[in-house]
Amino acid sequence: MNIAQRIFSIILAAVYVAAAILILSSPELGYLPVVLLLAASLILTGIRSLIYYFTMARHMVGGRISLYVAVLTLDLGAFSIAMADAAPVYIVLYLFATHAFSGGVDIMRALEAKKYRAKSWRFRLISGIINIAVAFACLIFIRYTEVFVWIFALGLIYVAVQKLINAFRRTSVVYIQ
Repeated sequence: MNIAQRIFSIILAAVYVAAAILILSSPELGYLPVVLLLAASLILTGIRSLIYYFTMARHMVGGRISLYVAVLTLDLGAFSIAMADAAPVYIVLYLFATHAFSGGVDIMRALEAKKYRAKSWRFRLISGIINIAVAFACLIFIRYTEVFVWIFALGLIYVAVQKLINAFRRTSVVYIQ
């Protein structure tokens, strides 16, 4: 990670914490901002993936998959905006699926990293376990909108802490001569 990426990661962590504080300031009205933040993040991720596809991935083997991921992410963002007026249960289920999938992927990557004796496998395993726990908390408190808002805000703070840890972590640089 270079200096610009580290600074961007720190700024993004500060934005996440500010958004979490803003959401937690009024959890009874926080459902709509949570849905809008979810939709905006999905749409921005989809646009970023489209840019990546058109600049690099279309020339790579298997690059078409990044196009499919970009279109799917844009569709999920648009779907989230369309579901803003619907019952909060659907958004909670959506958040459950996202955390469960992310937690499963993190755990599988941690086990693979452990197999290859990488140093950061514990951090990834803890991240996966926390994501699975958040997914089950979403299912347990599916009917309580305020708890959903709290879970989302705490998740934003958790992601901000992860970004700060990664920004200040020493990385090895390989030089090829």
